[in-house]
This record gives sequence, structure tokens and C-alpha cells, in this order.
Amino acid sequence: MARPPAWAKRDAPPPGFDPGAIAPPPLPHGPWRVDSLALDVSGSCNLACRYCAEGATQPRRPPMAAEILDAAWEFLARAGSQPGPSSVGRRSREWSLRFGSGEPLLRRDLLQRAAGLIGSACGPGPDRPAVFLTTNGVLLDDETCRWLAQSGWHVKVSLDGPPAVHDSWRVTPAGRGTYTQAASAVSLLTRLMPERLSVTAVLCAEADPAEVFGVAEGLGVRRIELVPVSHEDARVRPSPADIERYQAFVLDYARRHLEGPPDQAPPVLIRFALRVARAMGHGNSRVACAAGRSFLGVGPDGGLYPCFRFIGIDGYRLGSLGSGVDQARQSAFCRGPGRPYDRRTPCGSCWAAPLCGGPCFACAEMFGPGEGRPEPHSCAYVRADARAAVWLVGELRRRDRRRLLRFLPGVEGV
Repeated sequence: MARPPAWAKRDAPPPGFDPGAIAPPPLPHGPWRVDSLALDVSGSCNLACRYCAEGATQPRRPPMAAEILDAAWEFLARAGSQPGPSSVGRRSREWSLRFGSGEPLLRRDLLQRAAGLIGSACGPGPDRPAVFLTTNGVLLDDETCRWLAQSGWHVKVSLDGPPAVHDSWRVTPAGRGTYTQAASAVSLLTRLMPERLSVTAVLCAEADPAEVFGVAEGLGVRRIELVPVSHEDARVRPSPADIERYQAFVLDYARRHLEGPPDQAPPVLIRFALRVARAMGHGNSRVACAAGRSFLGVGPDGGLYPCFRFIGIDGYRLGSLGSGVDQARQSAFCRGPGRPYDRRTPCGSCWAAPLCGGPCFACAEMFGPGEGRPEPHSCAYVRADARAAVWLVGELRRRDRRRLLRFLPGVEGV
């Protein structure tokens, strides 16, 4: 790993960076057109991960009934005919359905039902919604993997690194590790659907990001997401030494893009790729995501919430599939927990805010230091990505502009 430059050791961008040049436009006001729903079909999980954010914050929930799934699909399809912008101001529709709260493969029957609803309504054409499934991988047997490969869905598998790391965190209720099942499924899916597979690793205390990334890369994964844990226990959260290790890793990863063979780009580091695109002025927003605006979570009872992480918490309920979105509640959420970064402390004075968009609303609300402020260690990871992204964009503009195409929206990797 190369020695980092002097500016990388400070909490500041590389020389010459002007955040005003890439400031996002004002956030549109509602009413919002709902373009994406996240469905909690299982209400539960088959694992007992030792850092689980949902297990720490969400109440127990029943599984979803088939009629609620049907109502959610009808709600999403009907919402597409409504006027209004998405959270980034687009008026053309890019819609999606997401399964990921709990372990969705516990209800494979509902997933197959959803596939049937989509197929009957949309056929094989380009108007189909994108479908995303997030799973811990334990239930991904050969039959299920082949069904997902044929479905056209996007699949994200949780894999936290080598066996010793993964099995220390992602365990069954009996305490057994799950690396073997998850890695086996990832290996099969990289062969069956490499372009629609990604792996997410949660970085906890003492995790070596280079090692974690290397495990997924070694399995053939082309899209990898490294996410710092959200947790109240300081023994679980990354330490300052862990953050320094990540800063060195992401700079080294950026050098691979700069110095490697032009036709052999490394696997996509998803969050870093987003910062690179934003450093070029693409996709910048004053919020981290569309949660509570054009993206909503659906609970097993048909309740509507800002995203899957808020499902079941009554204080964040925004309406129901039957009655629709409560505009007063939605507006209050957008002014409060879902407010843009320029109305937050300390985001309003952070140089990296245009490359970030502010914190995850749920993480800030449930694990931040209060008043909707982001978790400090999460900000440190974002700034590490942002510094490396700004540096890489500057270097590629001087040396090889064509490589920047890797990071443009709609091109491989973003």
C-alpha cells in the first residue's frame, strides 16, 4: 500500500477543490410521486447478527399477507400516473420494488407472487420496474439462485469478509457462523448473473477493509459495498485506527483506477463510485436518498414508512396503502428527520456535503448523537471516500479522461 499524501492525513479535501462548483440544486417540494417501495415480507430474520440495526430498533412484526403484497403492487403501479418530481427532480419515471427488511427469502412464496404480478402487468418490455433483493445468503440454495438468475432481479448478498470475521458477527440464533453458505451462494451467483449481483460488507471494529474487499473480489464479485456499522456500543463501532486503515485502503483503490491497465478496472466500490460521479457533478443531491419522499417502506400491516428501517415505529408512520400518504406527516418528516444536509449540524459546514447528501435518516435518528446529527465515524468514512474521489477525478482529468467514463451514471459501475 503506497504512502498517503500529506493532504490525506487532514480532514480536508485535496488542494483546489471547490464545493460550490458542484453544489446540488435546491430540493424540489412535494407532493412527491412514489417511484419505489421497500417491502418487509417476512417480518423477521433467520439469523442473529451481533450488530443488527433493525433488531436493535424495530419492534417484532408479523409476516406479510398476500393481499398486502397485492395492495402494495397496485399502490406502486397507480402512483406512477400521479404528477410530481422524484427526490432529485426527475419527472420521467424510474421505478423499483425492493425486498430487504428481515430475510425476504423466508417468504419465497411472496417473492414468486410478486414476480407473477410484475410479469402479468408489464410483460418482458422495458417498462418493468427494477427489483432488488437483499439477503443474508443462507437460504440461497442452487434452485433459488437459478430462479433469481432467470428473474432479472438484482441481488445483494451480505458477506462481511473472511470466515473469521464474517462468522464472528453474522451468526444463527444458536451462534453458528454462516460464511460457508453465504460464500457458496455468492460464488454460484457470480457465474449465473455477475452483472446483477453485489456484495455488502459491514465494517465493524478491527475490520481490515482491504482484506474484506479482497474476499469478495476473490469470489469474482464485480460490485462491492463497504458500509460502516451503525451501533450504540463503542466496542462494535470502528475505532480511529480502523478509520485510518480505511483511508489508506480507499486511496490505494483509487490508485488502481489511475495506474492499472485501462481495460482491467477493479471491481466497483459502490459508495466510492458514487462520490466520483458526484465529484464530476452527476447525481448531487441535498439528501442522501429519496426515503420519505419518492421512496417508502411498507410494513406487513400495509403501513407506509420513510424506508424499511423505520417500519413498525409508529412515530415515523406516513400513512397506509389503503388511505395513501398523509401529506401533513410526510411534510413534517421532510422538515425534520428527512431534512436536507444544509439544514443539519454539522453537515451545513462540511466541505464534503455536496458529495454526500447528508446522513442516512434512520441511522442519524436512531444512532446519531442527537437532533438528527450524523454518526461521527460514518462521516469520517464518507470524507475518506470523498477525498480519494476528488483526487482521482483531478488526476484522471490530467492524465486519462477516458477512464472517468467508468463512473458516469448509466455506465458500468454506477
